[in-house]
Amino acid sequence: MATHQPIESWEVVSKKAYWDRDVNLDSWRERVALGHRSYLPDAVIAMHAKEFLHFYGVKPFVQDWPRLRAQLPPNIANKVALYDVFWSQLAGGGYNLKPTPDFYQMPKRRREFLISVAKHPGKSIYEIAKRLDMQYRRAHDHASALIEAGRIRGRAFFEGGRRKIKLYPAYGRQNNHEGV
Repeated sequence: MATHQPIESWEVVSKKAYWDRDVNLDSWRERVALGHRSYLPDAVIAMHAKEFLHFYGVKPFVQDWPRLRAQLPPNIANKVALYDVFWSQLAGGGYNLKPTPDFYQMPKRRREFLISVAKHPGKSIYEIAKRLDMQYRRAHDHASALIEAGRIRGRAFFEGGRRKIKLYPAYGRQNNHEGV
């Protein structure tokens, strides 16, 4: 049985990223929230995602991570995967949601539609609409817009003589008009 390691104090954790400098926790939060060019990447490189979440705060992390992630240099892409998983779980209740800078600028119902597709990949537009108590036409509009933006993929199939579209999360920017 695995034991859960407690998170060490800020004084210990901050030394992982900033060596011998004493970095005040409130100043750190403020600089990271602003996407400071060294504080943010150094923290992501050196801290475990659990430590970052603990010290930054869960609510601010859920709100800020899509914007912060976009500010990170490409050379640390391999370090952000676990942060993305944590964010996806906290923001959408699943593991397939990708943080993009415009996530919170999206209309609320479109964001809910995207979250539902990420949480339930392979469901049809109709099934997602039903799950969200949304009119099919509105769901189809959301699906079309999200496919056009490269946020989800649609795959057409036939069932009972009717054409349906199954939806899946999409990773990276791609225009995919397979089904819509």
